Amino acid sequence: MGTKYVYIFSDGEGKDKNILGGKGVGLAEMARLGIPIPPGFTITTEVCTAFYKNKGRYPEGLKEQVNKAMLKVERAAGAKFGDPKNPLLFSARSGARKSMPGMMETVLNIGLTSKTISGMIEKTKNARFVWDSYRRLIQMYSDVVMEKAEGIEPAEGMGVRQHLERELAAMKKRRNVKYDTELTDKDLAELAEIYKNKVKQVIGKPFPDDANEQLWGAISAVFKSWNGKRSVSYRRIESIPDEWGTAVNVQAMVFGNMGDNSATGVAFTRNPATGENKFYGEWLPNAQGEDVVAGIRTPNPINEETRQTDDTEGSPSLEKAMPKAYVQIKKIRQ
Repeated sequence: MGTKYVYIFSDGEGKDKNILGGKGVGLAEMARLGIPIPPGFTITTEVCTAFYKNKGRYPEGLKEQVNKAMLKVERAAGAKFGDPKNPLLFSARSGARKSMPGMMETVLNIGLTSKTISGMIEKTKNARFVWDSYRRLIQMYSDVVMEKAEGIEPAEGMGVRQHLERELAAMKKRRNVKYDTELTDKDLAELAEIYKNKVKQVIGKPFPDDANEQLWGAISAVFKSWNGKRSVSYRRIESIPDEWGTAVNVQAMVFGNMGDNSATGVAFTRNPATGENKFYGEWLPNAQGEDVVAGIRTPNPINEETRQTDDTEGSPSLEKAMPKAYVQIKKIRQ
């Protein structure tokens, strides 16, 4: 038995922070507590170290371990990655031993391809959501994997993400709408094609239409972001050793952008700024996680108790808008 490089969340333990990273350990602890989290696995920080030592090559046996872990996740999720009829989608996120907020990369909706889109529409009966997720994948993947991870440094405002954001703005203008959420499934399907053409034009390579290629591209991009300019500068300031490396957390996607009855958000068991023992957080209906941090829409408070009156006046708290979900989250918090 060689080195263990991949841990299903429920296999990890709190003492493994050095190899699982902060996020991986958090997920492991939550899985052990029986908190309902989407299934997934962590690729250890040791793989990151080996990746850099071997000039971007992975250690022997890693791919087999990832494939085994994926089978377990597929069983738990009741869906199969890359399957045309019942597709499972993944996210890939970084997770160093010490928190490095916003320094490293994330890719969501991995596994949406021309093969899986129709299966996903059939499964969810929600074409708008699927096309919205697909255009988000193209936007994130081309930026994180095809540009940044490849060390391409475009001129100011000429990065692939900015090009795609301009296409999105142009589409909203043509349809005379203010928010992304007002675009229809047909608008988003058309936008996805525009995006793919633009990616090919800007990067010189087509957006990958294969689920496995997307997954390994995203995993490599997260490892490469450990040595991105921002990460390196941050480590210097915070005295974080280079050899620590980051883990990669691959997790089954759940969706906050399926309509007004689904949501995304961030929550803390207490106020992260003051330590006050009050359940604290914010949320957005019909959105994905990046929308909360991107600053495009102002998030709503999670409850009435911690509402910051001035800037969230008139925006519904989760407690009021989705009382059942709020009670569930509150129980988990306790």
